[in-house]
Amino acid sequence: MKFLIFAVCMAALALAENTYDSSTDDIDLSEVLGNERLVMSYSKCLLNKGPCTPEVKKLKDKLPEILETKCAKCTDKQKQMGKQLIQEIKSKHPDIWSDLAAHYDPQGKYRQSLEEFLKS
Repeated sequence: MKFLIFAVCMAALALAENTYDSSTDDIDLSEVLGNERLVMSYSKCLLNKGPCTPEVKKLKDKLPEILETKCAKCTDKQKQMGKQLIQEIKSKHPDIWSDLAAHYDPQGKYRQSLEEFLKS
């Protein structure tokens, strides 16, 4: 019986480590994206041109892995938020999107998988 409880705990721990922290999943992206000052501040952080809030720093630290793994550790909510964020930035701030793409994907190796992600 103890082994079964131990095995269940280890499985739960393994599952928990296979997704990113969901503590920021309740952020209202519409509010953030509707605030020009926040958009500029957050984009400067992501581009190493300004200070970062702890939440944006977490994202910044994870971005290379997110791109590499096609968001494999993202929760469904994080995937939905990522799509919303990317689509809004691409359409309303193409200059920022261009800078972010050049910074995080200078060879364009993630472009196709990103487009597939947005369509999914």
